[in-house]
Amino acid sequence: MKSSQSPRRLGRFVRALALVGTVAALTLTAATPALARTHGRYRSRRQYGDYPVALVAITPQPGDVAGAGGAFNIDLALFARNSSGNDLLSAANGYIPGLNLPPAVSSGPGKPDPNVPGLVVTLSTTPAAAGGPNANLAGLFQENAVAQSFGQQQVFTDWEVGKPGIFGNNIPTTLTAYVVRGTAPGTVTGNEQPISNVVRETFTIGG
Repeated sequence: MKSSQSPRRLGRFVRALALVGTVAALTLTAATPALARTHGRYRSRRQYGDYPVALVAITPQPGDVAGAGGAFNIDLALFARNSSGNDLLSAANGYIPGLNLPPAVSSGPGKPDPNVPGLVVTLSTTPAAAGGPNANLAGLFQENAVAQSFGQQQVFTDWEVGKPGIFGNNIPTTLTAYVVRGTAPGTVTGNEQPISNVVRETFTIGG
């Protein structure tokens, strides 16, 4: 990622700022996304339960038409809500910044993200050739950054779909995402124990 951001990427960062709260400063660098002050924002039991980590889908949002021609992107943010969350999202547990371009041999559909090891992401329209709807797609995420705000760990991760249309074109799909302790499975079985809220939303892949 270059320090000179494209209009599309800058637009996503602006959208992220609107979601994560009041902005004290906007910092765009090679490995760091826009940083926002999130003190107290993700402590609500009503929305995030008692989980130590809050997971937010920056884009897409429910009902969105995302991308065009079958190409789209998914941006996720993980926020520690307490000291336990800080420990879970620490570098010691594998949450580190890094670029996965092109995806390494150790990553891909059905594999965890090497920089965000506990992330689980599925799409209902994942074809059988890519593992089907239960395949964990976190290993396809390419850009990962970390930050800290008011002593709370933050992790940002982004996936730009490399093969337009592979997940459908002009059709609805359901995104499901959450975080587990340790290393996420390659295939979701339904027996996973999330340490974050579960994001589940339907959007349309732009045609």
